[in-house]
Amino acid sequence: MQTKWSYNLILFLSFLILLPVYAQVEHVPVTNPVYLFLEHVEIKGILPHFSSSELPLQRSQVIDALKQIRKNASSLNNADIGTLNRFEIEFEIQKRDNSVIFYSKSDSSQVLSSKFLSNDEKFIYHYKDSVHSCSVSPLGSIEGIYGKENDTSKKVLLGNLGIRIFGTLGGVLGYYLQATNGVVVSGDKSFALEDKKLQQNVKFSQLNSDFDFTESHIRFQYDWFYGIIGKETRYSGSGINQRLFISSNSPSMNALSLGARFESFEYRFTHFNLTDLPDSTSPLKNGAYTRIPPKYMAVHRFALKPEWGEIAFSEFLIYANRAVDLAYINPFSFLKSLEHSLHDRDNSAMNLDITVRPVGGIQIKGSYLLDDIIFSDIGKKFWSNKTAWNIGIMAALPYSTDIGIEYARIEPYTYTHYNPSNNMTNDGMLFGTYLNPNSDEFSLQLQFNYGYRYPLVVRCGYQRHGANVLDSAGKLIKNVGGDPFQTHRGGIDPEEVTFLDGTRQNIFFIQFQTGFEIIRGFNFKGIYTVKNLEGKASNVFRLMFSYEDF
Repeated sequence: MQTKWSYNLILFLSFLILLPVYAQVEHVPVTNPVYLFLEHVEIKGILPHFSSSELPLQRSQVIDALKQIRKNASSLNNADIGTLNRFEIEFEIQKRDNSVIFYSKSDSSQVLSSKFLSNDEKFIYHYKDSVHSCSVSPLGSIEGIYGKENDTSKKVLLGNLGIRIFGTLGGVLGYYLQATNGVVVSGDKSFALEDKKLQQNVKFSQLNSDFDFTESHIRFQYDWFYGIIGKETRYSGSGINQRLFISSNSPSMNALSLGARFESFEYRFTHFNLTDLPDSTSPLKNGAYTRIPPKYMAVHRFALKPEWGEIAFSEFLIYANRAVDLAYINPFSFLKSLEHSLHDRDNSAMNLDITVRPVGGIQIKGSYLLDDIIFSDIGKKFWSNKTAWNIGIMAALPYSTDIGIEYARIEPYTYTHYNPSNNMTNDGMLFGTYLNPNSDEFSLQLQFNYGYRYPLVVRCGYQRHGANVLDSAGKLIKNVGGDPFQTHRGGIDPEEVTFLDGTRQNIFFIQFQTGFEIIRGFNFKGIYTVKNLEGKASNVFRLMFSYEDF
């Protein structure tokens, strides 16, 4: 049995070696600050056929983008050149020194020596040749969070450890695995639960235990074709602060993707596995006897990528309470018509993303999500005309500074559905924007790229939200379409809606975020957020010392 298994493995590896080589097939996680640098340079117009609307990118795509930037180095200032140098070393475009704990044929410099405090890239294990690579890196952080609201102060200290394994086999099969586990070292756990990411963790938020996160994927690449299966944080949608379609607002989603990519065109089919929380009548939300109905989303995305930007159209459909539907796993079909043929049970929608660089130094980003619409009732405040849109403009200023302004608007009842299982949520959270229906936001962003790994980013914004009117016991009195989990009730709720009707909630916020790499791999990062909700001010300061970004 062992001999047969070894024989099959040898045949498989031999098959990979005979395929065309597309080294560095695995993805670069969205937490890597290289994306902030690429977005900064993207504005300058020196990355033709490039867009950051769909993330993460493959390591080879990031390398190609950095090489393209180097070709246009005359368009960069000294700060940008300094940042470029750092990322070229990290992604091995320039010569890189590695140190490891366990030796390989390609690396035998011991990290448990003076190399530990050097600028070497540090690994538990690292191997690389012309077609294969494997990297095993430790992850770790200690994070302090301090908050103050009016005269009440809160604080918590979090510790986190983990591991990241990634690489490529045969130049065509990329793999990635990241797993972390953390605990509250000291302080107020309830304050930690105000963090969006920790809210997503069932083990921490509901089982009163530690918190753990894992992401992984496998990607096969052959010429123009690729296939991906995995669970990872994804971004989809064009904007400055907004991703109306898919963001990190909800837990990462398991998905299977098939796609075709060329220089100026890409098509991707993705079938997501979502989590539909048990309804309020279920006494169990987790555990061996919890019954969670199946919930899925199918997405078709067509993207044209001319030199000046990107135009992408996505159609998607959410269905639940039944097994995987063969009609929706066909990668080449029209989902809306399929929904009709299957008796109109599901929630279909469309999304348009646009990125335009009309001249160097200016970039316009926006998207339009059409959840449902009746054309004869446009302009009549009909509740079923559910849309969301955002538009923003970024400009590159002197001294390596970018400025951007953006407006986003979510109409009442957007993201809802007659069948609550089919709303646009995953595990009880919107998987797109952080804005609820019946909301809008004006935002301003300044990004100062001063030549290191982490830029200084300043964001401020003003949000308006019309919440559903509730009594003191939480019972719904008036439904204005402000809750993604509360759909329109025929015969009870009015057919006409007024934007921002209901209980008004106005929020102003300003956030400062930056970091500093002490030596390669070891980082200090800080975030300071001030928020004012209806006259109640809150301040939150986060300081993290970490090894690697995760």
